[in-house]
Amino acid sequence: MGSSPSSGSFSVASGGGRSVLVTGGQGGIGSAIAEALAARGATVYVARHPGSAIPDRAAGGATVHHLELDVTSERDWDSALARIESAQGALYGLVNNAAVLEPGTDFLDLDLAEWRRQLSVNLDGSFLGCRSAMRMMARTGGGAIVNVSSGAALIPSPKAAAYCVSKAAVLALTRLAAKAGGRHRVRVNAVLPGAVDTPMLWRNVREGDSPVAFVLALTRLHPIGRIGMPTDVAAAVAFLLDPANDFTTGALLSVDGGQVVD
Repeated sequence: MGSSPSSGSFSVASGGGRSVLVTGGQGGIGSAIAEALAARGATVYVARHPGSAIPDRAAGGATVHHLELDVTSERDWDSALARIESAQGALYGLVNNAAVLEPGTDFLDLDLAEWRRQLSVNLDGSFLGCRSAMRMMARTGGGAIVNVSSGAALIPSPKAAAYCVSKAAVLALTRLAAKAGGRHRVRVNAVLPGAVDTPMLWRNVREGDSPVAFVLALTRLHPIGRIGMPTDVAAAVAFLLDPANDFTTGALLSVDGGQVVD
């Protein structure tokens, strides 16, 4: 992106910031995305699961607002977007980042309820977000959506079957939504993070395993020689959302230190 993180690329002529909603914004990657967008001048809303009390807070010199949203609920999506439209007039950007992962379950031992739970959050949540936001953006002049998929969509693990399948489906959803959104001036892209230093990653370390050995093993899978940081993903998301990149849609951007090409 041709602007620095503090250049205010999401600001508008009136002095305010384009509104962006980030789901799963309380986690490592989501929090970094929210802060990066706020630093660039966006008015950021972070979706939190109903019942979790987190106050609005300052980030990147701006306030990050929180609202309740169960991403699997159509009613919650309607309510959240109506609140943003009432306060801001429009929604410019959406980051579908909310996801769940239950690692360590062998494919043969995976029960249907867990399979459905992960697909409900990871895939249904992204679908509802794309559809709901696109409806609103079509009425208010367009916008941009970024879906957070995963390198696991391309390098599947039998011990994370539901996660891998759901994230692979998010790639197809992204390309489909990009086609559907073009005539409404809505861009849809996806990022595919590799191993990123987040609490979700560390849940893969089993009791008794060496964390150092775990990181070294992952590092060897990334030609660039390290695992990712949440800020790496946040920078890619900000690039894809940036209004300056309004000819980029349907892109599937790997943010994985070269893992998928190794």
